[in-house]
Amino acid sequence: MLASLVVSIAALPAMLGGCEPTDRLPDLRVGELYGFSVQRTASGRALLRFGTIGFNVGAGPLEARGVRTDTDSGSMLVTQRIYDSEGGHRDRRTSAVMVYDTGDNHDHWHTRQFMTVTMYRLGNPTGNVYGLRKLGYCLLDAERMSNPPPNSPDTRQYPNGSCGNRSSTSVRTGLSIGYGDDYPPQYAHQWMDVNRLPLGTYRICATVDPFGDFVESRDDNNQRWADVRVNVRAGTVQVLDTAVGRCGPNVS
Repeated sequence: MLASLVVSIAALPAMLGGCEPTDRLPDLRVGELYGFSVQRTASGRALLRFGTIGFNVGAGPLEARGVRTDTDSGSMLVTQRIYDSEGGHRDRRTSAVMVYDTGDNHDHWHTRQFMTVTMYRLGNPTGNVYGLRKLGYCLLDAERMSNPPPNSPDTRQYPNGSCGNRSSTSVRTGLSIGYGDDYPPQYAHQWMDVNRLPLGTYRICATVDPFGDFVESRDDNNQRWADVRVNVRAGTVQVLDTAVGRCGPNVS
């Protein structure tokens, strides 16, 4: 009788659904690069312009909270808040840093190097890198996916204004489930200098969270490549193919 009672008590939490809370982790993915063009500046330089967007397709939001001790500090330390299945959360310190002035005149705080973009000749990822951009993002719900994952909120949880201003000592930024932060081609830093780029076909490799600052449900889908044929003299760019998948060279 006693043994039977012990077994019944041990099984009680499972019978009542009393399981430990599970993390609702984000899952970052690079959307299709878009809006390719070759722009000539007033000085004659050739710039390859395109838009980038990082989506969250996970089971929970990516929430990055920045804080600094006073307004004399030029950067914020970043904590990732991870929500769980029972409505609770936990906070973890990350290696990410937020900075205010990235030269884009957006006047808010950015998570540094949230995305990196490299370009190399197709089929030769260990050869010359013809372009490298390290893009800082103000993480906010700029665009909702047309077919979002389950539990995507109908309204933006991280709207414009989430990224603070020059006097802010703390900010709460993030990407809700099914939302992405869109940086169009005309934005500052959304270009690579291709002034001396030889005619040819190149692979552009975009990586979100390249240094693994944030915990995700998976990391094997953080890269997207796009194969483009660039003719700087003619000022043309042709997109040949694109897909989510591993690409290089590796970020160092």
